[in-house]
Amino acid sequence: MSFCSKVKEELINFSDVPPCCSLAEMYGLLLFGKKFSKSEIYINTENKAVAEKYKTVAQRLSLSDVKLINYSSGKYKVIAESAEGRLKILNAFGYSGSERSRRINWANINNDCCFSAFLRAVFLACGTISDPEKSYHLEFSVPYSLKNDLKRILEEVELEAKEIKRNNSYILYFKGSEDIVTFLTLVGANDCVLEYLGVKVFKDIRNNVNRKTNFENANFDRTLGASLRQTEAIETLKKNGAFQKLSPELKALAQIRLENPELSLGQIGQMLDPPLSRSGVNHRLQKIIELSK
Repeated sequence: MSFCSKVKEELINFSDVPPCCSLAEMYGLLLFGKKFSKSEIYINTENKAVAEKYKTVAQRLSLSDVKLINYSSGKYKVIAESAEGRLKILNAFGYSGSERSRRINWANINNDCCFSAFLRAVFLACGTISDPEKSYHLEFSVPYSLKNDLKRILEEVELEAKEIKRNNSYILYFKGSEDIVTFLTLVGANDCVLEYLGVKVFKDIRNNVNRKTNFENANFDRTLGASLRQTEAIETLKKNGAFQKLSPELKALAQIRLENPELSLGQIGQMLDPPLSRSGVNHRLQKIIELSK
């Protein structure tokens, strides 16, 4: 089961909804379906449980049969076919049926607690969330007429969504893990929040380990490259007979470097008598390189 399906399953099974929130929840589910007008009320979804919930709500409000179609592709379509039934649904939420476009009727979101129920249903109707293992992304696909209204509701709960246009739909989305966790907590997906946070913590630790490993590997590569240049310089001095002309300090340092190509400058400095600082070792090795040229 995908993470998105887990979230929707938990939201569908959310219980103990007060009457005012129940109205807001039904409203969000139907309003943000594919169509919500006098001529058409239906939803397209890939989630069977969402389709069944939509059908239950539509039948309850329309007092008529609602058709659920299961396509061979695995998608579902739920249609309120009765004209009289569609009008009853619209009337239940304060619409006459003559509206030219969909807009949110704020009278259906009476109390502060209703925002959570409404957004929970909106996510069921048109929301998706990616697996946190892959990316942090939650989005709603909405018609233009509802875009600004939904943004306003999200702002009411201190969530600021970004927007893009994709084909004929408008996408409101979050890419920050903090915003996504806030939304999931708000709508009541508590089990999924714990899973999400667990994945995030693991990814953060893994990324920190990777950064540290990359940093250490880069340091090792730099150390190895410098050691190779220093060793080549010392070998050059030996070949042309200049090695024996080095001062005792440079000669002792050169010999340690030849015998220990893997050591850092600090480690080499500790092997000298008397010990020498890292910068002191680097200065002397640079001198050897210059002499080899």
